[in-house]
Amino acid sequence: MKRSYRDTWKIFTRFVRGMILATVDVAMLAEFQEPRKRTEGAIFCLHGLGDLLLAGNAIERLAAHMHKQGLRSVLYVQPALVEFARQNFPVDHIEGIDRRRFERRRNLKYRATVIRNIRGRFAVAIQPTYNRTLMVEDCLIRATGAPMRIGSAGHAPFITSLERKIGDHFYTQIVNQEARRMHELERYAEFMTAVGMPISSKPWRLIAGFERKNPVTETAYMVVCPKASDAKRSWPLENFLQATRELALRHKLKVVMIGTEKDNYPLIWPQPDKNAPELIDLRGKIPTEDLPAVLVNAKLILVNDSGVYHLGVSLDCRVLAVGGSGIPSRYFPYPAEFTQRAPVIYKTVPCAGCDWKCIYNIPHNVSAPCIQDVSWQQVAEAGNQLLNQET
Repeated sequence: MKRSYRDTWKIFTRFVRGMILATVDVAMLAEFQEPRKRTEGAIFCLHGLGDLLLAGNAIERLAAHMHKQGLRSVLYVQPALVEFARQNFPVDHIEGIDRRRFERRRNLKYRATVIRNIRGRFAVAIQPTYNRTLMVEDCLIRATGAPMRIGSAGHAPFITSLERKIGDHFYTQIVNQEARRMHELERYAEFMTAVGMPISSKPWRLIAGFERKNPVTETAYMVVCPKASDAKRSWPLENFLQATRELALRHKLKVVMIGTEKDNYPLIWPQPDKNAPELIDLRGKIPTEDLPAVLVNAKLILVNDSGVYHLGVSLDCRVLAVGGSGIPSRYFPYPAEFTQRAPVIYKTVPCAGCDWKCIYNIPHNVSAPCIQDVSWQQVAEAGNQLLNQET
């Protein structure tokens, strides 16, 4: 797909910013520090909830390997996911790093604090994510100064070939991965096989996380999360409401709406009459660590291709998602034996593989055409089939 002038400019400015930050890091790392005994191993998984869940098998295996080496395992995640990770991952310690703050020049104080915290601590540092960037993953790996520093080769658009050439020097081992399209579970399995620690490419199962009370007391309800991380990846809200109304009325379900507080726009049912389903609006009221208790008891979960979708799969719930074609085959479909309980409705389009750089001139707050073209009737019918499945 042809690269636009705007894309080229963004890549150039990102590279310049990365070089500036990498240079600033040198001064921070050159500061005098007392020698520290390296008794820990670091694992960096700094993207969203879905990425963290998809890395679950790899994280478990890496932590177990570190324990065998006599090292304390430390998992780094986004700050909002610290408590969730603490409850559900078998690692010794969880710490948060805000990747957005870390990569901004206006937040050099925060960046310095993070670098001072991680330097000199680790005997081994690993970042298994394919979404590698020079400004974040590479610079963090270098900052650890660990004798063993292992990472994925990464891929465009997250890292360019020039950025990769620079960042590769920060590692003692780079895992070169196949360029062909594959599901993220297979990608992590590929990485772990390359470092001599094979793992399953099946979904990581979340078996903890239910200690907290479920705020939903109803016995028959469906959960709906109508937001994705980006507006162009989100199915239109009116479609969610149409499909939800149809399913809830047909199967006599109450509707629990979840999401972030910033998504707290008014919700109005299509045909708002006395027959409209009962709506329990919990947007902005449930922290991530409490989501498993809400989702696991739902008759159906209806979402976009998002972190909540992957959480539903990890819980082995009936979960239905609407997806787009920006990154085909990477996050869905799951392997065939899992798609029966976790299908994704999407439209195959000629422009698939755009990395969410939509070729159509659409406003930033509008769904991409490949998502808009999925009808609410399609989703309602798929949801009906799921709800009619035997448990």
